[in-house]
Amino acid sequence: MDIERIAAAGAQAAETKPLTPEQKEALAKLHDAATKFEGVFLQMVMKSMRDTVPKDSIFGKDSAGAQDTWTSMLDDEYSQAMSKSGGLGLAKQLEDQLRPQVLGDAEQEAHTQVDGRITP
Repeated sequence: MDIERIAAAGAQAAETKPLTPEQKEALAKLHDAATKFEGVFLQMVMKSMRDTVPKDSIFGKDSAGAQDTWTSMLDDEYSQAMSKSGGLGLAKQLEDQLRPQVLGDAEQEAHTQVDGRITP
């Protein structure tokens, strides 16, 4: 299978010689993508958590939805900050799992575009 060949080449490249600039760039993009994925996952967890909390406050029901908008934006920032600081460790696990494939196909991966911010 093609994926197995790429993974084997990546594992062999990682063990035998120093990383090329393309491999370093591909690994940096992998780190960025894995961190963003963890941020999206944490944001979804926080949204699900907030959905379990009653919407009534001491001021009554929020009819304009301003509080929902604000808490959604706050949860987004919390989740991005948590993922950048290590969060649950999901990003590291993804990086460890995908590292051989990325190194095996570093020339292609180095030129892959990772968008600025991922939202669920």
